[in-house]
Amino acid sequence: MIKSIYFTLIFFFSLSLAKAQSVKPYIAILKTQNEKYKGILYKVDSVNVILNHDGEFITVPINEIKTAQIRTIKKGYKGMSFIKIGEDRAEEYKMNAAGKMVDKWGKEEPGLREDAAATVFSVVFTAMANAVALPIHAINPNLARFNFNKIDKNKFNELSYYSIYYRANPNVLAELHQLKSISSTVKP
Repeated sequence: MIKSIYFTLIFFFSLSLAKAQSVKPYIAILKTQNEKYKGILYKVDSVNVILNHDGEFITVPINEIKTAQIRTIKKGYKGMSFIKIGEDRAEEYKMNAAGKMVDKWGKEEPGLREDAAATVFSVVFTAMANAVALPIHAINPNLARFNFNKIDKNKFNELSYYSIYYRANPNVLAELHQLKSISSTVKP
């Protein structure tokens, strides 16, 4: 039973390594007694947490950290456009026997007044929709939050799972040992 679990885990680990996916960075917000640090979580070791803030590495001593928040990196907001302004309608409208431009259902082509009204409506509606959507897009909730009232090695290990260094160089053997210790406590 245990051998089949190990074989399955090794299979899935090797499969995930074979896919060769890129490492996804996470933003870390570290709060100490006096300051707040924000950057991409690069590495967590036994003494420091290392952040990359605009290409500059910041080291924060572990014993000073009070809280840590992990967030995803969001892409910039790209505005929406609901109605196209000035679109070419040459294919939609054909000239009828009376010399007027009509669509396939017999409706006449809009004139200058209707086009101007549609343009104004389109600009106003798009601006209102983007004004509502931009703050909603800006919300970036925490994936994880850690409170460090006392130094807890397990919490720093969990924090290190989000670091670029760990995700690029996972300690598979340590993970297998941890799974073995968990599975030994579970009784069927």
